[in-house]
Amino acid sequence: MKDHARPGGDLLELVKRSALDKICVQFWSGCPNISLMDLLSYWSLQERPFETTWDARFFFQSRDHDEALNRLGFLVGEQTMLLGMLTGEIGCGKTLTRAVFTSRLDTQRFISASQESSAFTFSELLGNVLEQLDPSATTGAHTKHARFERLKKIVEKIHSENKHVVLIFDEAQEMSGDTLNELKLLSNWNGNGVNFLTIILVGQPELREMVAKLPAINQRISLRFHLRPLDLEETGNYLRHRLRVAGHPSGNLFPTDSVERLFQVSLGIPREINRIAKLALEFAWVKEFSEVNLNAVEAVIRDLERHQNLPRILPS
Repeated sequence: MKDHARPGGDLLELVKRSALDKICVQFWSGCPNISLMDLLSYWSLQERPFETTWDARFFFQSRDHDEALNRLGFLVGEQTMLLGMLTGEIGCGKTLTRAVFTSRLDTQRFISASQESSAFTFSELLGNVLEQLDPSATTGAHTKHARFERLKKIVEKIHSENKHVVLIFDEAQEMSGDTLNELKLLSNWNGNGVNFLTIILVGQPELREMVAKLPAINQRISLRFHLRPLDLEETGNYLRHRLRVAGHPSGNLFPTDSVERLFQVSLGIPREINRIAKLALEFAWVKEFSEVNLNAVEAVIRDLERHQNLPRILPS
C-alpha cells in the first residue's frame, strides 16, 4: 500500500470507513471486538498512548513541569509563604501537574484538599474543603461564618498534630473577584512563625490579570510559575514517553520530520500533541504504514485545518 493519504475527501471518514472494513471482515470471522486489539498489536502497544487521562504514569516531566513541581514542593515545605500560583495555557498540563504534585506529598507531613473547579462562592468552596478534610464537619454548617469557623478548628487541630494543610484550587480563573479576594481570610491562620495552611491557585493566564487587580491577594502570593508549552526536543521525548508507557518497546514511531511538523502545528501544547498524534497513529494503522510518517501527520493536519480546529498562535 502506498504511503500517502487519498487526495480529497474527509480524512476522519476515510479512517472510520477503512477501520470499519477491517472490523466487518473480522466480525464475519467470528471476532467482532478485535479492532482495538488489532490497532494495539499492530503498533506493539498494551493500551492507547494519547488519550486524555489524569493517569500519572503518562505524566511527562519536561523542564518546566519539573520546575513547577520543585517550586510547589518548596512552597508547601516552607510553611511560611501563604499563597502560590501556577498558571499556563489551556492544554499545557496544569491539572495533571497538580495531580502528580498532590500524589507525591508526604502524607506524614501534609493533608491536602483539591478543588477541581473553582466556579463557586467562597461559602461553597469552604463547604467543599470541609467535605474533603472531615465530612462530618459539614453537618449543620450552612452559613459562611459557620463553615469558616469549623474549617479553622480543623486546620488548627491538624497543625497540632504536626501536619500542614494544603488547599489547591484548580481553574481558579473561574472564581469571582470577591471570592478570590476572600481567600485572604484563610491566610491569617498562623502561630509561632508558621502558617497553618498553604493555598495554591492553578489557572489559565487570565488568572494573573485577575490577581493583579486584587492587592490583598497579589501581595500574599509568594511564589508564581507559568507553565510553558514544550519545545521541539521535548515534543519528541513526550511522544516517546507516552508510547513507552503504553507498552511500545522503544517509543520510536514518529520519525524526526513527523515530530517537527507536529510540534509546529501543535505549538508544543501537550493536549494538541495528543489529539494530532492519536489521529495520525490510527490513520497510519489503517493505511498500514510501518511508522507514523509525515504523510500520516499531514493528512490529519489537513483535515483539522479544513474544519478550522487547530490552535492559533498564542501570545508570548
